[in-house]
Amino acid sequence: MIQSEKNARDGLSDEDLLKAKIAETFLNRQLEEFLVEHGNIPDAPDESCVGVGFADIVDYSYMSTWLSPRENQRLLNGLYTAFLLTLKKRGGYLNKIAGDSIMFHFGGFIDPTCSGLAPEEAETLIARLLFQTCVEIQESCRLFNRADVDFIPSDIDPDARTALSQAFLIIRSLRESMALASSVSSMFQVRIRVGAALGDVCVGSFGPEGAKQWDVIGVPVIEARRMEASAPADGIRISRRLMEALERTDLVGTYHKTFRSKASGFYQTIRRDELFAYREVILSDKRQAMFPSWSVQANPDLPEDVWRQVEFCLEKGEEGIGPIINLIKYYRGNRLVSHAFEEFFREHEIAIRKAEIFRFLLPGKFRKLVEERGGDERGVLEKIESSVSLFQLLNALGKIQDSLKPLKTVIGDIERFDSWDAWMKDRIREMNALFDESRRRGERQRYFEEVLLPGFMTFIEASVREYFSKGKAIGAHHDDPIEFAAAAD
Repeated sequence: MIQSEKNARDGLSDEDLLKAKIAETFLNRQLEEFLVEHGNIPDAPDESCVGVGFADIVDYSYMSTWLSPRENQRLLNGLYTAFLLTLKKRGGYLNKIAGDSIMFHFGGFIDPTCSGLAPEEAETLIARLLFQTCVEIQESCRLFNRADVDFIPSDIDPDARTALSQAFLIIRSLRESMALASSVSSMFQVRIRVGAALGDVCVGSFGPEGAKQWDVIGVPVIEARRMEASAPADGIRISRRLMEALERTDLVGTYHKTFRSKASGFYQTIRRDELFAYREVILSDKRQAMFPSWSVQANPDLPEDVWRQVEFCLEKGEEGIGPIINLIKYYRGNRLVSHAFEEFFREHEIAIRKAEIFRFLLPGKFRKLVEERGGDERGVLEKIESSVSLFQLLNALGKIQDSLKPLKTVIGDIERFDSWDAWMKDRIREMNALFDESRRRGERQRYFEEVLLPGFMTFIEASVREYFSKGKAIGAHHDDPIEFAAAAD
């Protein structure tokens, strides 16, 4: 009653006061500051170059099952607070939050850092800020996972400090819970994918009256979402135009040097083409549309982090075998992480029998090598064991999978029409040929998915089970020069 009387004296009704509080709570402060500085709300959207980024939590649906709805909210509030601190550092704009993902962008007339710059200068600046922010968001996620209060800046506002502190309590509680030891325990962590694209969009207000939002609309937004959806966990995927902008300023080379200097182990020797790995993202639901992209490593200590995860799984006994196999499957295209796996197995005296994997995976090449050695099968097995790396075998597996690319439809000259009979005969023949090829490809695809891939991993599983059953190394590994690398490739 006293508060209502004060509001009345100030000329405000309780309803007016509540509306003001709602606007203050839910309005984007960055947008408010821009519009105030601009002097009004623009009547029409602006067309300009913008850098768009998406960050999404990996397997959040699984992770959230360990939390109550209130804990889920507090964890996400803390995580997004950490991300917003990173965005503000470089002037990024937090466009929206949608459950377990966020969208952010740089550039456009809402971004004061681009004011007065020529289009080429603005694009270069936007590309640099966007890429550096993507890297730093991944880094902030790793720091967030430590649940260390030292991560919280001393000068942030009390609400942000509370959000981070509450999230850290949840993380520590999950890791310390004995009831969850077999499933999450000390391995509980938030992992994210980040995707980014650069291009021309419309920036402005969109939507019907009473529900308008400030947003960016255009192909780069779609590309950025595609990049995020196909990005590696703990990594970044970027579009062609963004990559080209980074290369023009040699930020790619600078990042390569900095990344290697920060690495504590395996990644000290990472190549530039591994740090920025080219890949065509194929969209089966969009008529096999292809997006050229580059996958970017963001964690200089990823092989060591994976090593620790495998070590933790090994300590769990047989229930840790499945997670170990899943880790190998996920990182099988990463040369240096694969080397970390192999070194881990060697150090823990787990004999993975690479020669037997070679014989299973590449039987034709194995027979050829035996023939070249005059039928000395044992000698060939010993040589493969000592000279072919685990990554070479995983790479051979990957090449088999790559050979099963989606079928490209090739139709003959449909412009030429001699007669109904001749034209239809050609079309039917082509359809049957495509069907036969599709059937053969489907059989090869099933063989890969049902035999080759699970068979490869079964070899490794058997070796780990052997380790548990005997508690000692079986076989030996040598460091002879790799002479059979070409055969494995």
